[in-house]
Amino acid sequence: MVDEANHFVRWELRHTIHEQRLVHRSVHVLVFDSAGRLLVQRRHADKQTFPRYWDSSCAGHVEESDYGVGAGLDDELAEVYRAVAVRELTEELGIVVDVELMAWLAPEPGVHYEQIALYRARSDGPFTLQADEVEEYQLLAPAELAVLFASDEPVTPTLRYLWARFAATP
Repeated sequence: MVDEANHFVRWELRHTIHEQRLVHRSVHVLVFDSAGRLLVQRRHADKQTFPRYWDSSCAGHVEESDYGVGAGLDDELAEVYRAVAVRELTEELGIVVDVELMAWLAPEPGVHYEQIALYRARSDGPFTLQADEVEEYQLLAPAELAVLFASDEPVTPTLRYLWARFAATP
C-alpha cells in the first residue's frame, strides 16, 4: 500500500487491497501489433475485481519481491516499475519485448485506485496466455474498440480511461 504521493506505507494482502480499495503500485501495458491494433485481454473468471471484463493488454501489482535487496521501497521506482511491466508481459502474454513509458498516473476517483506506470509495447506474438489470469485476447483496431465500448460486453473502467486518454498514441 502507498499514499497519494506514491510513498510506501505498508504491505497488505492483495485481497485486502482490492476489498478496501487501498492505493497501491501497479503497471498497465498497452500492446500494439504492427498494424496498430491494441491487444485487449479478458480477465479470468476467478479474478477478485472485474472478472471476465475486457482490460488493458496486461497489468499487475508491484510486489515485495520486485524490490532489490537492500533497496528502499521508494527508491529506483522507474526501474522497479519497468521490470514489473516486462515480467507481467512474460507471465500473462508469453512475450519478451521492450516497454516504453507513456505516463505516470495517480489514482483517478471512480476509475482506479492505483499509482500506475503506463507502458506501451509492440508485438505481433505469438501470445501464450497465462491460464489463471487471462481467458482470451483480441487485437482490435480503433474502430473495433469503439464498437466494443458501445456494446454490452463488460469493459474495465481503467481500459476505457486509458484508451480515452491515450488513443492518439499507438
